[in-house]
Amino acid sequence: MPHRYNGRNENDIPNTDNEETMLITGASDAPGAKRTDLPPLKRVNRRAQQQNQISAPSLTPPQFPHSEEPPAFPQQQVPPQFPHSSAPPPPQHPDYNENSYYDYNHQPPQNYSGGYYPPPSAPADAPQPQTQHKTADNKKSKQIQPEEHGKNKKQKKRRHKSPLKRIIGRIIRFILVLFLLVFGVYSCTSVCLIRKINHEPSENRSHYADSIGRGHVRNILVIGTDGRTANERGRSDSMILVSLNSSTNEIIMTSFMRDCYVEIPDNGWDKLNHAYAYGGADLLMDTIEYNFDVRIDDYVSVDFISFVSVVDAVGGIDIDVSDAEAEQINIILISEVNGIMGDDPNADLLSGGGKLHLNGKQALSYSRIRNVGNNDFERTERQRRVMSLIIAKLKTFRPSIFKNLASDVIPDVTTNMTGMNMYLLSLRVPFAIGYKTKQLQIPAEGTYSSMDTDAGNVLQIDMAENQKIIDREVFSKS
Repeated sequence: MPHRYNGRNENDIPNTDNEETMLITGASDAPGAKRTDLPPLKRVNRRAQQQNQISAPSLTPPQFPHSEEPPAFPQQQVPPQFPHSSAPPPPQHPDYNENSYYDYNHQPPQNYSGGYYPPPSAPADAPQPQTQHKTADNKKSKQIQPEEHGKNKKQKKRRHKSPLKRIIGRIIRFILVLFLLVFGVYSCTSVCLIRKINHEPSENRSHYADSIGRGHVRNILVIGTDGRTANERGRSDSMILVSLNSSTNEIIMTSFMRDCYVEIPDNGWDKLNHAYAYGGADLLMDTIEYNFDVRIDDYVSVDFISFVSVVDAVGGIDIDVSDAEAEQINIILISEVNGIMGDDPNADLLSGGGKLHLNGKQALSYSRIRNVGNNDFERTERQRRVMSLIIAKLKTFRPSIFKNLASDVIPDVTTNMTGMNMYLLSLRVPFAIGYKTKQLQIPAEGTYSSMDTDAGNVLQIDMAENQKIIDREVFSKS
């Protein structure tokens, strides 16, 4: 059994008690006496401290209770070695003002020379515990799994819808490409035809009719002259106002009788067809505006040769012809039309009436008949009938028609429209295919009377009443 004096065999252990280490009885240090130089006691909540230490072990070291046994050190480190010396330890002077270093017996805290050694911290490159990674991965997997599941659903939906979308997209692209191709071909064809038209710009026009509030109607005066050659102006044999009404989707053809007794600006009162002979298309348009209060935007002029070319370009027309009309067609062919076209006088004669297919020369002769029926009134009606049939043929858009128009008709047509206006008008033509066709005659029935004047037999007309008819029929919005 080891010696109780740490291996020493002698009993001469020096007494180290002194005034600082031994209790000396006195008035103030007597047992039970109250110390006045110490601070008041403060209740310490050790349970709260232990909980704080458990919740934050890395911030404050654990507090050991004060006992006579030395503290337990970690097994990883060697406990401190206490020196075996007879010399007393240096005196300690504790700070009693610090509340964490006194106990209930007012004794100074235990001070160990080695101090407290915290457990060694793990190196920075040490691997983390696998359990933490597993829990973190599990949490991430739990959080990401619903999102990935939703993405998978969306991808599946896209996969299911993508073939249909691709088909629809291809159809739309095909339609768009086809539309651009057709539009390009149509535009190129229109521009080529427009360049061949004989352009004669209007110089000094005096618009006597106001077009404000009537922008839904575009008026173009189609003038058929009786000129036999390209350089001959002649007179206006037919005057048909073609109106495109975008509100009612109608094409209104209004014929103005050539014998209307009107006031020609700066030329006095005369027949309407004489205005063209006096001042050309510009004066004729101003005369119609001045007397009938209808604004005319542009004109298109064709002569006998152009009219024949138009009918032949569309392949002729089918029309009902009476025996009397067939006889007059043969007379006109023999007397002037075959001669104008350079053919034999007896060429293309008709054997009789019925449902006939007329070529260009025969249609021109049919349009000039005056001695059958009610003279000039039925004559203008025949002219409108022929024009309606030509428009119906143009609506078929056969390539052969445009080819014939470009080569035989367009070069003989004269207009005052600019190239841009003609191109914009050509863009409206496809939309006008479905328009209804309506015919109108001025003067209307019951609004005129026959009268002899210095200009010959003319039609005295009621201007105010005919203006109302034009406004109601041409410029209607419903």
